Amino acid sequence: MAEQRSLLIVGCGDIGNGLAEIYLARGWQVQGLRRNTDKLLAGITALSADVCDQQSLEKLGSLQADYLVITLTPAGGSAEGYRAVFEGGLNNILAAMAEPPRLVLFVSSTGVYAQAGNEWIDEQSATEPDRYSGQSLLRAERAVAATGWPHANIRFGGIYGTGRLQMLKKVIEGDCAPAEPLHFTNRIHRDDCVGFLAHLIDKAESGDAIQDCYLGVDDEAASIQDVQSWLATELDVPYATKGQPIARTGSKRCANTRLRNSGYDMKYPTFRQGFLPVLADWRNSAEGQSEG
Repeated sequence: MAEQRSLLIVGCGDIGNGLAEIYLARGWQVQGLRRNTDKLLAGITALSADVCDQQSLEKLGSLQADYLVITLTPAGGSAEGYRAVFEGGLNNILAAMAEPPRLVLFVSSTGVYAQAGNEWIDEQSATEPDRYSGQSLLRAERAVAATGWPHANIRFGGIYGTGRLQMLKKVIEGDCAPAEPLHFTNRIHRDDCVGFLAHLIDKAESGDAIQDCYLGVDDEAASIQDVQSWLATELDVPYATKGQPIARTGSKRCANTRLRNSGYDMKYPTFRQGFLPVLADWRNSAEGQSEG
């Protein structure tokens, strides 16, 4: 009988639960570590701890798993909130591991890039983040690499999917980006986040080589104007703007060549396929509310 594999998901939220579902179905032991374990999928072994609180982690004893997936969220939007989790908390987790896992997957972000001139970006591009969020994420990536353990830092773009309705609300409220300047964005569907993480675990299980960094985005670095105008058409609302340009992130185009070359097959290659189920779910919930 084959030895039971184990997976530890730190910060086990929506993506973590999706990943757990795959490996629970295969008979793996899956542990989920988070402060509030009520939201863990049935079947996950709950580990309740605050990664920023070393004493709460120590109560769990040494952590052990064949595969370690780290999906953290900041403790608030401030620089201190990012540092607490992605620097202090991450180091606490790494120190708590009893022995090196077969593979560590750290969920990072395209926020580690500061490029803002519509240029194409890949894993070899300069990482010189000018925002505290990107700086903390980059330090976390380097801390993972410094362990010397097999690892991959996954720089996901903007994650969207069912239940994530921020973009739809902006379009409905007439808060679309102005036509100029053209602002490129990069995104990936939640299901492809889950799918790609599972793909890398499966590659490691098969003994295939894994790169230490991947850009996790879909096939099309579309402009925010293209995305919102398409959504406006689908929602049958006018493309309206309040005149505020995008200020949160720089305009860049991220290439997923390395992800594709790994053999991963995108479930939603572009935003057009990916937003269809989001729109369907939104319409169903809207109909339910109107009937109620």
